[in-house]
Amino acid sequence: MSHDLNIELNANPSLLLNRPSVPDGVRADILNAAATAFNERGYAATSIDDVADRLGASKGRIYHYYRSKTDIFLDLHLESLRVATENVGPIAADLTLSPRERLREMCLAHAMVVMTQLTYQKSTMLGLNSFLLSISAPYQDEARKRVNDLRDQYESLFVSTIAQGIEAGEFRQAGPRFIAKPLLGALNYTAIWYEQARDGSLGTVEQIANALADFCVSGALRR
Repeated sequence: MSHDLNIELNANPSLLLNRPSVPDGVRADILNAAATAFNERGYAATSIDDVADRLGASKGRIYHYYRSKTDIFLDLHLESLRVATENVGPIAADLTLSPRERLREMCLAHAMVVMTQLTYQKSTMLGLNSFLLSISAPYQDEARKRVNDLRDQYESLFVSTIAQGIEAGEFRQAGPRFIAKPLLGALNYTAIWYEQARDGSLGTVEQIANALADFCVSGALRR
């Protein structure tokens, strides 16, 4: 059985930046301001005015690039997935490493992304029900589907690597997706508790990421 790890890593995932084109610096500034505002107030309670206040600009500047906060929230998801895939994808494709080695490096890279992009990661976990209810335009629904597709593709990197490890006798005999789900859940939940560990009480970012990678891989190993 073969497991295809080929994913188009370099394509711009966003469907929302076609009107008009957003300079990378402007886009990053808006997304950073929005992520901070969403974390502080929650998605439902955050307005474009709040994002503009955090950005230190008029809301007209934001509306020039984004039609609504729903568009911004979608683009935050797309950007988070782009960064994660950019860091983890090449590791998943490196067949010079064993599946066990690859999975550990993938977990390490994912944990590093979560902790170094904490504001983005936390904001994409907030207010999902309110967010889904706020989708009203066909282009937004298309972008939502794109987010789901990219999330599935990203998860498939882990599923495929785990499947190869099962075939090689490195990982336990279980459904690859069943193993991948709790593994990614443990890594993603770091976005919830890491804020309180920024004082160094649990170690440096690198130390925590390495410990998380070891913990996650140990759960997949064949006993």
